[in-house]
Amino acid sequence: MTDLQTLFEAGNSEELVRIGTELFRDGEEAEAFEYYRAACKLGNTVAMGNLGFCYQTGRGVKADNRMAAYCFMRASELEDPGSMMKLGDFYYRGKGGLEKDAVRAFGYYLRAYEIAACAPEENTPLIADLCYRLATCKKEGKGTAQSFEDAYEYYQAVAETVSDDANYGDSHALSLLRKAELGMEECETHF
Repeated sequence: MTDLQTLFEAGNSEELVRIGTELFRDGEEAEAFEYYRAACKLGNTVAMGNLGFCYQTGRGVKADNRMAAYCFMRASELEDPGSMMKLGDFYYRGKGGLEKDAVRAFGYYLRAYEIAACAPEENTPLIADLCYRLATCKKEGKGTAQSFEDAYEYYQAVAETVSDDANYGDSHALSLLRKAELGMEECETHF
């Protein structure tokens, strides 16, 4: 009997996700996918989001945006903020068989932000990504009323959240910081 079978039969979804994540990091993406799928069958929210990421990116499985959207939707129903953000992205762009719907996208971004903000230490990168999406929606008036003041505040939150990581050379944080600074400058021209 394999570890996967043993853990699945024991209902140990957390260990399945942990092993799947290790395998994924080691480049064994197809095997990681199987661990995530087993944990997903046990109702593990993190596994559902990870499975969605695998389907979205084609890592460990053939890329399939419809399956990715399905996984993100299931995890969102269980209030996983990372999956809510991804599902919001799918609605924003009209991917995975979902109609383009900026209002629904904004709603998912906002709800994900509210959940992630309850545990900011655990969700710092996610909060920054969500604030950036909320700022963009507010600035452009997509899915919500246009408000340059609100957009500015969200961009400012992004900058505050990522500044330390950007100073330490984190490329994603640095990119977000630059985009947030440009967004703030643009918003200021409308004050």
